[in-house]
Amino acid sequence: MKARLFVSTIFAALILSGCTIYLRPGVSGRISIGIELHDIIAVFEPSKGAGATYFIGEPVVFRIFANQSGYITLSAIDPDGRVYTFARNMAVVGGMVNALPGPSDRFVFLADRPTGFHRIRASFTDRPTDTGRVTYVGRRGDGEWTSTITVELNAATVRDVSETNLFIQ
Repeated sequence: MKARLFVSTIFAALILSGCTIYLRPGVSGRISIGIELHDIIAVFEPSKGAGATYFIGEPVVFRIFANQSGYITLSAIDPDGRVYTFARNMAVVGGMVNALPGPSDRFVFLADRPTGFHRIRASFTDRPTDTGRVTYVGRRGDGEWTSTITVELNAATVRDVSETNLFIQ
């Protein structure tokens, strides 16, 4: 029995030795979008934690810790594969936990339909992005989501992307 467990462990180690998996706290995984990213976003998650459940109409606040000051754009893909952006160029202060939206903002994010699993990405740039340059409207699927973010971030010198998720009921 011990020999079988040992052989299985060695076999699994050999299979996985060619894989590299990067994880960040509260994030479903390190995002790779085909352009150079900097390690700026250390924490990005809903206030209830990654994978938390929110009910329709419930406010959603995101916690983000960035190593330097800059701007965040929040985009998401819903369970139907529709891509959308719901916040652009929100200023964050480096070296501290920021709440998005913050207490001084005059708006809230409310959980809304469709119900199910939603993935949210925070795109960091060192300066505001040109909101007329890129549109998320009409985009569908993970590939189009990633390519839209890539086009938007190409103009920035310092950039990073982090992902989290939540469920809406």
